[in-house]
Amino acid sequence: MRFVWVLAGMGTMVAAAAWPAGTDAGSAVAAVWKEQHLSFLYRGRTSRYSCDGLRDKVRAMLLDLGARRDLAVSASSCGESAPQARLDSASAILNIVFFAPALPGAAAKPPRPADLGPVEASFEPFTLTSDAFRNMGDADCELVEEFVHQILPTLVTRNLQQDISCVPMRESGSRFLVRGEVLHIRPGR
Repeated sequence: MRFVWVLAGMGTMVAAAAWPAGTDAGSAVAAVWKEQHLSFLYRGRTSRYSCDGLRDKVRAMLLDLGARRDLAVSASSCGESAPQARLDSASAILNIVFFAPALPGAAAKPPRPADLGPVEASFEPFTLTSDAFRNMGDADCELVEEFVHQILPTLVTRNLQQDISCVPMRESGSRFLVRGEVLHIRPGR
C-alpha cells in the first residue's frame, strides 16, 4: 500500500492511503481487523473532563470511525475508586486497545485466528463537528484536535479535509470540522 501525505490544516501532515481509480465510496474492498495499541495524551486548556467523560468521548469517536465494539479505553490518571473524579491536571493519558479495519498485507499476523480471514469493507463518509446528538460541542475542540493528530492517522482514511481552530481558554470562537472517508467493515461481518 502506498501512502500519500496530505497537508491537513494548521500545517499537520496526515497519512492517507492511495487507492486505485474506481474504488468509490461504498464499493467493496477486502479488509482485515488490525489491532492497535495507543497512548493518547490529552492536554486541554479549555475543557476539563471527568475520567469517564474523556473515555466516553474518545470511545464514541472511535466507534463512529469503524473501531470494533470490544475496544478498551482506560485513563492512567484515574483510580478505579473514582471514575467520576476530575482528571488530576489539564493533561491525561488514555491507554487504548482497539481493532480497526485495515487492508490485508503479507506481513499481517493477527493475534487471534478469527481475525485472519479477510472481510468485506467499504469506505464510508464521516464528519466530526459540533453535534448535540453526539454530545460534541465547540468546547470539545481541543479534544478533537488531539484525536485527529494522534488517533485518526492509525485508521485507513482518504479524502481528509479539516478546519480546526481552537481558541485556548474560551469556548466561543472555537470550531472544528473534520471530514473524509474511513474504511468500515460492512454490517454482518
